[in-house]
Amino acid sequence: MVGSILGRVSGIAPQLSRYSVASALALALDFAVYLTLTTSAVSPPVAGVVGYSLGTALHFLLSTRFVFDARATDKVHARLFGEFALSGIAGMGITALVIALATEAAGLAALPAKVLAAAASFVIVFGLRRAVVFSPRSFRAEHQPDHGRA
Repeated sequence: MVGSILGRVSGIAPQLSRYSVASALALALDFAVYLTLTTSAVSPPVAGVVGYSLGTALHFLLSTRFVFDARATDKVHARLFGEFALSGIAGMGITALVIALATEAAGLAALPAKVLAAAASFVIVFGLRRAVVFSPRSFRAEHQPDHGRA
């Protein structure tokens, strides 16, 4: 059991490492755009949306080129990007939920709550992107229910 788990973890470690680098670069772009726009008199919410959007676009580009095998899926580019963006929105929801639970239910301060939320969101969104967004067609075909058999 432990060997099986370690085997799976070591099997995804290189991909997870590349995903971590892509995430860090996307976050750096997000923050750079946000800070640049807010110091240029753009409202913080607008700057936040622009920064997050550009960070998501960069993350998608890096993910399709260096992290996941986008050719292994049969999804058209627009669908792939849509699912990628939706998984990012799911990550925002997870972040909000974890921060709310950590600060209101567990009494944590804002910074530790954000760190906990970032870790939870990172792991869950990576899993969604690996298993759903960039899942190879053979994986999806093997895991589809067969309604035609008796």
